[in-house]
Amino acid sequence: MCGNHVRFFSITGRLGRTLGKHQYPYTLDDFETLNHRRYLCPVCISADRERLYKLYFDRFVPPDRVRRVLDFAPSRALGEYLRGRADLRYRSADIAMKNADDKVDITDMPIYADASFDFFICSHVLEHVADDAKAISELFRISSPGAQGIVMTPVAPEGSFDEDPTVTDTNERWRRFAQGDHVRLYDRSTLCSRLRAGGFDVQLLDVETFGAEVFERHGIGHSSVLYIVSKPTAD
Repeated sequence: MCGNHVRFFSITGRLGRTLGKHQYPYTLDDFETLNHRRYLCPVCISADRERLYKLYFDRFVPPDRVRRVLDFAPSRALGEYLRGRADLRYRSADIAMKNADDKVDITDMPIYADASFDFFICSHVLEHVADDAKAISELFRISSPGAQGIVMTPVAPEGSFDEDPTVTDTNERWRRFAQGDHVRLYDRSTLCSRLRAGGFDVQLLDVETFGAEVFERHGIGHSSVLYIVSKPTAD
């Protein structure tokens, strides 16, 4: 993310130990986009998924026009990169983060008019939201025709989908949803079907899209998948 050449990316071992403690049935290797052995850049502290997002912007979002971009639950490294691009009019949003430009509930965002944005980033947000259909509906509403977005969540093996917003016990959430503040665990087919039900077209980009050497150089696991949604243009 920062452009530095580093000898290693830092591991994330604590998460695996916490999942094991709570008897979560899968391992870190089972998650689709989580290179826990080469997770954080030691310079800018960007995670592997954020480096994947930057690769997408560098390759598929050319500076051919000004795009209005909304970034939910912004990370520092990605936010700095996006703010630094002259072709992007960048805003960040979150329900609680003090450093976000706007305080919003993603399921109800009246501060944004219809078709306000040409691109959005919704990374590791939907698994926290009790009604993800409302959140997806709002993302669709604020997107302009032809707009695109990055939608990412933890994605576990196919058939692992589990959901129950009524579960409030932190230990039980860790066991079922892989984190104490999650309300569901997605698998690929459920995530895609819910995004499509909300009106979006969905495209999956993987190691074949970017190349194995590029993934290796940026510390991105070969099983990583980037979910790109687009709002159909008006007829």
